[in-house]
Amino acid sequence: MRRYVSPPPYRSSETDPLVPGRPSHRDQSLNICLCTTLTAILTATIAVVVFALVFSPKPCNDPLDPDVRDRIRREWDIEFRQHQEEVFKHIDTEKRWHLEEDERFRLREQWRREVEEHRREVEERQRREEEERLRLNMFWTEPESHLCTTYDTRTYTARLVNVPSYYNRRVEACMATPVKIHGVEHKPKWCEDHGSDNVIGHWEVDQEPGCASYWNWYKDRGCVSPGSGQRCVEQYLENLPFGADWAEFCATTPASFRGMHFTGAQFCFQWDYGTYGHWVFDDDSCR
Repeated sequence: MRRYVSPPPYRSSETDPLVPGRPSHRDQSLNICLCTTLTAILTATIAVVVFALVFSPKPCNDPLDPDVRDRIRREWDIEFRQHQEEVFKHIDTEKRWHLEEDERFRLREQWRREVEEHRREVEERQRREEEERLRLNMFWTEPESHLCTTYDTRTYTARLVNVPSYYNRRVEACMATPVKIHGVEHKPKWCEDHGSDNVIGHWEVDQEPGCASYWNWYKDRGCVSPGSGQRCVEQYLENLPFGADWAEFCATTPASFRGMHFTGAQFCFQWDYGTYGHWVFDDDSCR
């Protein structure tokens, strides 16, 4: 025997949509109205903001307005005070410069007076020493010649006599007393004080013929090395004084050749009891 079960009761309303999930026409109308309202409010807000920005009241700059005059006066006062401060700073700087310049001028004048005073004191002391030396009649013994020390130069010594035992400025008197050598007066190069009766003066006199060495036997040694751009010349030193320092005379005896002048040899050496000098100079033919 078949049994039929009845379906569950179907409860619905006449207003329910036949297709579930789609909004009704009423809901759509409400949404459209809401969007329109929001758009209108936003547009109005933007319009109000733009109007406020464009048509906002500007600050008044009318000079007849008391508030404007007060504001301008305050600004002027501030600028005037700033200007006054700059003026005062400039004045103070100029005053400081003038004071520094006056101080420098005062120091220069003081230094000038001290230098002048020192010069007068030195001249006065030398004058008194000269008068005393002449009064005491100090003089030199006959100068004694010694070895040649360098090219064209010889040393001499002499003893200062008639120096009182109580005289305590013997070195100053020695340095200030000239002596004649070869008819020319020379003051000592230096002095030695060994007591009142043994004051020795030393002289270095140039233009001494016996001390004049010279170069001879010019020899071209050729290029220093291939491509060096330098040439070497050798010469022999003649008339070397007896007992003289050969290296000193080699380095101080002048030489001239090939249109060039040298105060002495650049390199010195001895060979077979002779003194030789070498010169090395630029030569394009050695390149």
